Amino acid sequence: MKNNAERQGQQMRYYDKVTPDGTKDLLFGECDQRSQVTKTLKDLFGAQGYRRVMTPALEFYDVFGKAAKYLPKETMYKLTDHKGRLMVLRPDCTVPAARLAATRLKGMPMPLRLFYNQNIYRMFPELKGKSTEINQVGIELIGGVPLRSDLEVVELASRSLDIISGGKYRLELCHIGYFKAIMDSLDVDEDTKEDIRFQIEQKNYASLTDMLGKYQDSRAAQALLKLPRLFGGSEVFEKAYELFDENGARESLDYLKGIYEYLQTLGLGDKVIIDLGLVNLAEYYTDLIFRGYFRGIGEQVLSGGRYDTLIKEFGEDHCSVGFCINVDLASQKVQPMPEAIPEVLVFAPDMKFLSKAVHHRRTLEDQGVLTENCVFDTMEEAFDYAKMRGIPKVHLVGEDITVCLTRTTPGK
Repeated sequence: MKNNAERQGQQMRYYDKVTPDGTKDLLFGECDQRSQVTKTLKDLFGAQGYRRVMTPALEFYDVFGKAAKYLPKETMYKLTDHKGRLMVLRPDCTVPAARLAATRLKGMPMPLRLFYNQNIYRMFPELKGKSTEINQVGIELIGGVPLRSDLEVVELASRSLDIISGGKYRLELCHIGYFKAIMDSLDVDEDTKEDIRFQIEQKNYASLTDMLGKYQDSRAAQALLKLPRLFGGSEVFEKAYELFDENGARESLDYLKGIYEYLQTLGLGDKVIIDLGLVNLAEYYTDLIFRGYFRGIGEQVLSGGRYDTLIKEFGEDHCSVGFCINVDLASQKVQPMPEAIPEVLVFAPDMKFLSKAVHHRRTLEDQGVLTENCVFDTMEEAFDYAKMRGIPKVHLVGEDITVCLTRTTPGK
């Protein structure tokens, strides 16, 4: 019988050949797809005056525990440093950017235009197959007049989606102020408000009807019942005004309508959709919310909005708006580049000619020839490898340089 040590050893050996749940290795074409997406977006953001920042993958827990109440503690990867201080793997990129703006970038001319390309780490124990390591590219526009900033960021979000998907995308817009105005007019406790918000987010009409049934005489309750269906084009505004226009709701709709009409002037009529049921993270976003989707991908690829209260948690008071793009999802819309097969395999059968082989490869590279160094000892191994890789030529380096062709044997 096996003892405990042997059983534990077997269990440990099992985990040394797999990646943790929610993570995966990326191979050649996948790496190329990701690189194409990140380069395209970074070039786009840089051309608009956004400058790159990088924040640590490890942050103190207090950064997120205080400022990002919308991030459940259960989703964070936690660890301690050598002093016993609680730390987390970065679960979000916006909160560290806010910390940065309030500290090292404090006093710089406003607005700040920042962009990043970093991984975030979140656990989703209830969702099997959900990625826990997510690569993001995003921007933050901190400072400036809210309306002008929102118009810039939403237009840039649309361009980002368009350039990656080839025009096969949709952008959904919402103003969380409309939902908050309705909720503030409903006489229920905070827990009930959160339950209502969740049912609207899930578009669970049956549960929402049950919850609001006892408030039938309330205009706010009637508006909430219909909120998940307020989805579409310009006709949504007329319905929304009619449903509820009190307590700041009209002003929120007016603001959103202005952004929607602005995007229409840019020729984005069939790309932009109004969704007043977009109420997730209601306590985080303060005004505009938007989401981006690609055709053929069910999950949201882009998420963003205005979060004017976040930087206040770090002692500064600036209007802020931004968005992030899930690079792993966006990469699915990009075709990997064909594999570049070397044109020449450079082989020095005699070790004393290795340095000459290096100089020869450098000369070929300067001429734009893709080469590969041979690390085998025998001629047979070199030619077999060249045939398997599809390399058409082998340059044998000795006293002279001999060019040999390596055609694959017919029928193989």
